[in-house]
Amino acid sequence: MMKQFHLYRQERYQRIILAAICIALASQVNFQTYAPGFIITLSVFILPVILYFNSDLNPIQLLVAVTIASPIFRGLLLFIGHAVDPYDNVIYILADMAFYMCYGILYYFLYWRKTERTNTTFFLTIVLCDYLSNLLEVSLLTDFSHYTYRLFQILFIAALVRSIVSCLLAFLYHYFKLMLRDEKHEQRYYHFIWVASAVNSEVYFMRKNISEIENVMKNAYLLNQDLQHTDIDKAEQDKALQIARDVHEIKKDYQNVIRGLGDYFNDDEDTAMQLSDILTITTSYIRESIKAKFPHVTIEVHNHVDLVIPNHYYVVSILSNLIFNSVDAMENQPSGTVVVSAIDRGNHIILNVSDNASGMDQETLSMIFQPGFTTKFNENGDVYRGIGLSHVKIIAQEQFDGDINVTSELGKGTNFEVTLSKKRLEQEEEA
Repeated sequence: MMKQFHLYRQERYQRIILAAICIALASQVNFQTYAPGFIITLSVFILPVILYFNSDLNPIQLLVAVTIASPIFRGLLLFIGHAVDPYDNVIYILADMAFYMCYGILYYFLYWRKTERTNTTFFLTIVLCDYLSNLLEVSLLTDFSHYTYRLFQILFIAALVRSIVSCLLAFLYHYFKLMLRDEKHEQRYYHFIWVASAVNSEVYFMRKNISEIENVMKNAYLLNQDLQHTDIDKAEQDKALQIARDVHEIKKDYQNVIRGLGDYFNDDEDTAMQLSDILTITTSYIRESIKAKFPHVTIEVHNHVDLVIPNHYYVVSILSNLIFNSVDAMENQPSGTVVVSAIDRGNHIILNVSDNASGMDQETLSMIFQPGFTTKFNENGDVYRGIGLSHVKIIAQEQFDGDINVTSELGKGTNFEVTLSKKRLEQEEEA
């Protein structure tokens, strides 16, 4: 804990020193106005930006460092260059130091100590700090005399212009970073929705497989009972019972996995999602996923349905699997287009996923919805993972009282048409 605090304090001091050096260097870009020693410098444009992006630093500490670095650096250069006599040089240094100290104290009490900070308050504070600090500096240089209305105008206009430029730079850069951050967060959200949809689909079929596991366990137990009435060796008879016990353990582990995944990706608390948002999330994520391998494949979306879907994970899973299938079919093509459309047909919603890939022959068409069938293998010959078209069809039928049909022509492309019940889409299945 103490080590972390020490590192944080060291990093904070490094930022203060770096800011002071930057402002000291920027102060060399200047021009003189109104009174000898009173200059308009680039440093006062940079100072608000530094304060804005270092809001965790105490401004008095920061301005003390600037008060030491910038005026002394300027005075040293004036002394080396014999630009002014030593007495005037000391006056200029003191006036500069008074400017930065006044700026820091005003900023501390008017803005930094406030619990609620807004961009508007920041801008107004910067204008006031600039104006009053300049007024103090001019007053010191003129022995608090020769005040005129024009002087106040010049100082206010200078403060206003510098504050506008500085705040615009700070605000625009800040909002640009927010836009990039929001875009990344949006991509992460899309990725989460897609992953959650895939996991929910897998969990759905894992639950269905529980009954198959129970049948194996039951049959193994019955086989053991039947073997009790035969002359088979006792050890051989017990093998069937051991199989039943092993399968029971597998079932428990299976249920634990299902429970864990189901709890983590449970969507009972989630709000419903517009079909237009489902299409946006699915296609945006897929575009991002395929751009490296399939840069010339475009995905078009045509939505003519305004529908809110509570059970949206399964719809995302259906669409993503069909779109990825269409994209994969274009692996050997220089370019291609996948068209996704949603059409209202009264009591049903029709989702179409079409492509202009190479198409499928009749033999492949007759097998694509069979469990375990795939044409996707990686370079090692392993089957690519995915819920598969057979499972897509089961989800459409069991979750949405629908169906899926496919038409394809060699050399022209393929169209998957998914028909879903609007009633089942709008409300989840009754428990």
